[in-house]
Amino acid sequence: MVITLVGEKLAKPGLEFIYYGPAEPCKSCKLARVCVGNLEPGRRYRILRVRNIEHSCPLHEGKVRVVEVVEPPIQVLVEPRAAIPGSMLTLKFVDCDDPKKAELARPEGLFEGDHVKVKEILDDVECNGRRYKLVTVTREG
Repeated sequence: MVITLVGEKLAKPGLEFIYYGPAEPCKSCKLARVCVGNLEPGRRYRILRVRNIEHSCPLHEGKVRVVEVVEPPIQVLVEPRAAIPGSMLTLKFVDCDDPKKAELARPEGLFEGDHVKVKEILDDVECNGRRYKLVTVTREG
């Protein structure tokens, strides 16, 4: 679990967001270390809990709230031989030219080379004439 700050209007348990990096005003903010310093650019986060603490912020219509976040499980296509619940693997994105399946082949929040744990096998998916497994993974380390 990570502590960070999000805009007051976005501070709701269950909300997911992708952190793309600090905005220009964040670089000189005294709260930057706790706000954006705990997040990794390109990663997906889910708000678990909203704390009853707020701070002023020039970016978020005046206020941000302290929240607890985690990286949620993410769905991704993998080679069938890698789709074993509980197994650890180094993520290698599959080739898929179908725009409707692009988010499954290269989901935001994961990077090729990430060490992930397969949590669940969801479905068989065909792409570019090959069969893949749609699995849910969590990033480990």
